[in-house]
Amino acid sequence: MKKGQLWMLNILIVIAACALVWVLGYPQYQESVRISKRYQVNVNMYTLRVAVENYAAYNEGKFPTQLADFESFFTCPINPYTNKTLNKANIQIFQYDVRGEAKERSPESKNGRLRGALGGLAYGYFIALGEEYPTAYGIVGFDEDGKPLAEKLPSGEVELFLLND
Repeated sequence: MKKGQLWMLNILIVIAACALVWVLGYPQYQESVRISKRYQVNVNMYTLRVAVENYAAYNEGKFPTQLADFESFFTCPINPYTNKTLNKANIQIFQYDVRGEAKERSPESKNGRLRGALGGLAYGYFIALGEEYPTAYGIVGFDEDGKPLAEKLPSGEVELFLLND
């Protein structure tokens, strides 16, 4: 082999090695970015929970019924999918019909049927019959498809990630 051909062969080997590293590593990188964004939505859910609990602490244990009630306690976290702060448009407020709905983790439940902006949040509350203020709440976060965050359990079942009282 001539010296020029050997040099060219070395370059091709280096390029092939780089391509192999990219082909094997890029999907793992993308998966780690996806997981990181989902965890950031989880963190945002906990931030919203702190705002709700702070409101309740300052209002004799009564949970809020609208975003304006606890907006002053909410530190406006960053939406990991848009890199903008969460605003009123990214947070849904809704009411549960039954107290137990706030704890339902099944994809067929009211929490599982919710849809929202990617990286957005939903806050639901329940007001018991004869009560004036909510007695239970649930917080749901939305993934890159606008569906509630969920995880597949070792048993094969899908369970929503949900924060509640």
